[in-house]
Amino acid sequence: MSFSSHVKEELSRQVSPARHCQIAETAAILSLCGKVHITEDNQYMIRIHTENVAVARKYFTLLKKAFNIRADVAIRRNAFLKKNRTYTVAVRRSRDAVRVLQAARLLGDDGDVCENMSVVKNLIIQNSCCRRAFVRGAFLAAGSLSDPEKFYHFEITCASMRKAKQLQGLMASFDIEARIVLRKRYFVVYVKEGSQIAELLQIMEAPMALMELENIRILKEMRNSVNRQV
Repeated sequence: MSFSSHVKEELSRQVSPARHCQIAETAAILSLCGKVHITEDNQYMIRIHTENVAVARKYFTLLKKAFNIRADVAIRRNAFLKKNRTYTVAVRRSRDAVRVLQAARLLGDDGDVCENMSVVKNLIIQNSCCRRAFVRGAFLAAGSLSDPEKFYHFEITCASMRKAKQLQGLMASFDIEARIVLRKRYFVVYVKEGSQIAELLQIMEAPMALMELENIRILKEMRNSVNRQV
């Protein structure tokens, strides 16, 4: 299992006791890997697709704890890559889907799907604890972290520049200087500084991964110091 997968596994088991934080994390997952389906008679359905079972499990748990909704889970195996599986977690009842979208501030008063992830204006991420939960959800949904033994690189992939800017602003509220780069047709929010990645792990509440990263950083700094002296 990669270091990134270890981090996601740890984060999937970290569930905030406060409902407002659970909603913030749900909003992040929906925003970055979710889809909303609206039928001709205005019936709503929401679903997420992920290849990581930890993400599917966490989203399922959040729906149960925050909204008392038991979502449908489907597993599909790739016919060409036998080891790869895709997990789909869906809320099919329109009434439940609307409840989730409204709580996550992803549904406007007119019924249109919209996103306002502004730190200043959006109620679900005004509190520091909710911003932590949102970053955690965003990383679970669309993030990756390189093996720190090789190099430091933390990133979250966004479908639009607006989402990337919102996430960058959210990280800036914790004094994290993230950058944005266009890769193919996606906007990637990334951090390359080891100390800032350690700070992000602390923000997302992944103490085991943070300890492992800090141990690796200390060893690398010691090796570099010895090499300079030699």
